[in-house]
Amino acid sequence: MFGIILFISGQEIIFAVLIVLLLFGSKEIPKFARTFGKGMKEFRKATDDIKQEFENSTPEVMEDFKEIKKNLTKDVNDIKKNLTKDANEISKNLTKDASEISKNLSKNADAVAKGVKKNLDIS
Repeated sequence: MFGIILFISGQEIIFAVLIVLLLFGSKEIPKFARTFGKGMKEFRKATDDIKQEFENSTPEVMEDFKEIKKNLTKDVNDIKKNLTKDANEISKNLTKDASEISKNLSKNADAVAKGVKKNLDIS
């Protein structure tokens, strides 16, 4: 388990224990183990505190994201509404202009047809 936590292999742990045994002797190892245990306990407590702080701040962050999403959705819908309105107005104007052009072309075609017919009748 310690090998996983400290990212060292089992052989390295055994080697470290032998070095500690040689340096400190068998009487000091229990004190060393207690100190190491206290250190691990403090480390776990610190990581739990960080984890708890993160979990406590997450709802606030989520609320901020929801507010941003709400504002963006509103802005996108407003833009969509304005674009649709503008597109409908442009379509209406184009249809009106096309209708006027068609009427003018029809009048001009009728006038040309009358002129041609009049010229043919005179000849």
